[in-house]
Amino acid sequence: MISKLLRQDIEKYKSLFAHVSAAIQLSSNAEVGKRPSKGDTIQYVYINSKHNDPLCRVVPLEILQKCKENIDSKENTFVNYDKEKYKEMILDAAETVLCYFGFNKSLYGMSMRNRKRKWYEELHEERTKDIQTEML
Repeated sequence: MISKLLRQDIEKYKSLFAHVSAAIQLSSNAEVGKRPSKGDTIQYVYINSKHNDPLCRVVPLEILQKCKENIDSKENTFVNYDKEKYKEMILDAAETVLCYFGFNKSLYGMSMRNRKRKWYEELHEERTKDIQTEML
């Protein structure tokens, strides 16, 4: 689950970020009866981060809880969350903290082709080249 703060009213957003999509879903769902506004914390789960429609990428936590209440307690039904998205997020965080110790998320399934180089990676590479040049 991810929590994000709405920094402005839903109508003022120009892009459908994940938390904005979740807020729109909450406001249009009559069962939940919630109208998120500026300053509210939106909790959501990624279910399909690659979907073309931004409204189909996430599901608000309140809607998941309502669905769970309506399901018979004998059934073990879970939402299929986007495991790859959460894996990517965890590896991004680990790489941010551990990159100076040589950690690289490409070793754990994320190919270098599918992501942008980050500023600290370029800086690290530049410093490594400078050190090697000085050693010669």
